[in-house]
Amino acid sequence: MAEITPRERVWQSIRHHPTDRVPWHFPCTIPTRIKLEQHFGTTDLAAALDQNMVKFSARGRQPPVEIKPDFFRDEFGVVWNRTVDKDIGAVEEFLLKDRSLQGFTFPNPHDPGRRVAMGAFCEANPDRFRLFSMSFSLFERAWILRGMEDLMVDMLEAPGFVDELLEAILEYDLAMLDDVLQCDFDGVSFGDDWGQQNGLLFGPRLWRRFIKPRIARLYTATKNAGKAVFIHSCGKVQSLFPELIELGLDVFNPFQPEVMDPYEIKKQYGSQLCFYGGVSVQKLLPYGTPSAIQEEVKRLIDEVGRGGGFIIAPSHDMPGDIPLENLLAFIDAVRSQK
Repeated sequence: MAEITPRERVWQSIRHHPTDRVPWHFPCTIPTRIKLEQHFGTTDLAAALDQNMVKFSARGRQPPVEIKPDFFRDEFGVVWNRTVDKDIGAVEEFLLKDRSLQGFTFPNPHDPGRRVAMGAFCEANPDRFRLFSMSFSLFERAWILRGMEDLMVDMLEAPGFVDELLEAILEYDLAMLDDVLQCDFDGVSFGDDWGQQNGLLFGPRLWRRFIKPRIARLYTATKNAGKAVFIHSCGKVQSLFPELIELGLDVFNPFQPEVMDPYEIKKQYGSQLCFYGGVSVQKLLPYGTPSAIQEEVKRLIDEVGRGGGFIIAPSHDMPGDIPLENLLAFIDAVRSQK
């Protein structure tokens, strides 16, 4: 098979076509990124790792302002405690104390600086698949503002308020998305964790009531612009796959082997979904041997990657507890595939 660009390779896999090699992506947390930058002697990890895909993060465009050591306020006014988790952190205080949006103002979805940065990002990566990452896209944004426990109680006791909150978030997302879709991105990833290790956080009935009709609007707008639709949703959420496929989902991430067997899931849904992830950050990468990592990577490439429909990657951004030798074994096994 003739050599193709990384961008073309990812598109071929999304379209379920055989590829010269299974496309890859190595997302990192801050500690792992620093570890790899020191090892490779460069801050340009996209080049050092020959990333097939690069991400532009809406959250990263306007980084939170540090108001005191390890405490950061984001553009929504939420303060994040990063004394432990340096990448995201924990919400220090929920802003919506009551079932009301009175007095709360959303940031400008049409940030002119974001527009400039998006254009520059796409121009700087002509041969890589360009993915716009809209994290905290709906349910997550709602609970970040309201608090997860209160939001779940609201779903039962005050569904009208939940509708009002989610509609406000959706309108913000759609406005931002309008700018995104005018740029030369290949895909849009909507980050919204609906699951835990044992199943959905709030069950399929409430997901269909509050989430499904709203993500349908996001997916439709993205598909109509000719972009691929990605979802990042942690946990055991595969019961939603038939409905997500119906809505137009192209790529599912993070594809955690602890909650779904990648080999069985590929057999079941591989003709309808492309899977992105598959290499465990909970067990294999931090605790496995380099040889075990290489063996599993080879099997994933041979079996899950057969016929397209797979982007091999860690099952989440690689955390700092992964030994360097394991990181390098993973990277080498992926990049040296025939």
